[in-house]
Amino acid sequence: MSVAEKKAGDAGVAAPTKRQHKDVYDLAGQAFRMIDRYETPPYPSTYALWFAYVSRSNTDLVSTVDEMLEKGGDISAYEIDEVCKSHLNEGDVQAAQQTIGRQFESQLASVLTMIQKSVSDSESFNETLNQIEEGLPQTASTDSIDAIISKLMVENRRMAEQSMELNSGLRESQKQIEKLNRELEEVRSQSMRDPLTSVANRRAFDARLTAEIEACTAPDSELCLVLADIDHFKKVNDTYGHRVGDEVLKVFAAIISENIKGQDMVARYGGEEFAVILPRTDIESAYGLIDKIRLQFSKTNLIFKQSRQGLGKITASFGIASHKPGIDAKGFIEQADRKLYLAKDLGRNQVQAEGIVDAAA
Repeated sequence: MSVAEKKAGDAGVAAPTKRQHKDVYDLAGQAFRMIDRYETPPYPSTYALWFAYVSRSNTDLVSTVDEMLEKGGDISAYEIDEVCKSHLNEGDVQAAQQTIGRQFESQLASVLTMIQKSVSDSESFNETLNQIEEGLPQTASTDSIDAIISKLMVENRRMAEQSMELNSGLRESQKQIEKLNRELEEVRSQSMRDPLTSVANRRAFDARLTAEIEACTAPDSELCLVLADIDHFKKVNDTYGHRVGDEVLKVFAAIISENIKGQDMVARYGGEEFAVILPRTDIESAYGLIDKIRLQFSKTNLIFKQSRQGLGKITASFGIASHKPGIDAKGFIEQADRKLYLAKDLGRNQVQAEGIVDAAA
């Protein structure tokens, strides 16, 4: 009994059979084919959706997806997120990552089996050659030599065929591993990204901020942190619905993203709040950049599709802090947060920054 089987037995649960493993891998393959067919992004939530769909394990989800496919023939990232929220739980999405890992293990095990078979075949071929070599001194007749040559030719053809099979199998496995590696990298990337706005999520922000503070050791190091909050966002949701609110969030994230540099990071901090990390940026430059973003967002004309009427002026408030030696991530965030709340208290739609007195819009 294997260790896995013993543990399963101790827990009172039957260990999965080879047939069950095969069924899971077959379904996983179908799920990946659905991702390719409908050109949906290979995120954990996408994989979880298609895995549940092809396995027919969730009838409500199957019906919902069928209706969406009949209407439009494709499914957007937003719709995938909505279906997952309605029909799947967190465990289903986590299982997506685990299944990709199991597929890696299965593919690598297949490669190892092929290599082991090749080694075994080589040893068998070597043994045959040794036997022929041992028989050569006693061989004198032409018929015996012909028989040896014939045997060598048969063995050579057999090894050539096996070598071709091995090369073909290894090439196919290499393709599968490369594909899985790309998908796993996308999963890792997605785990650090906000699914709605496609900017970094809170987890990625926390890691990056800590790293930037640790790197900010030289006396002339400059690092700014911005916290931003969309003004009266609850009113937008209450008036037009959460779908419209989500579009506003995406527009705001896009405006910030298109204005910052490659070294900078924008992240969805939570709800309608965003954070921007600006390495190697002084407070005056940070203020100029963020006020430009504030003005651009306030002038954006957002249209409600159903009525074709404008949503009215939607604005955002910003608070900027400059890092000081000895301040950790928590203290840095609190500094920026105080400036953000000051901007809101002073009337919103403005930028408040440390050391800049005339910061009101």
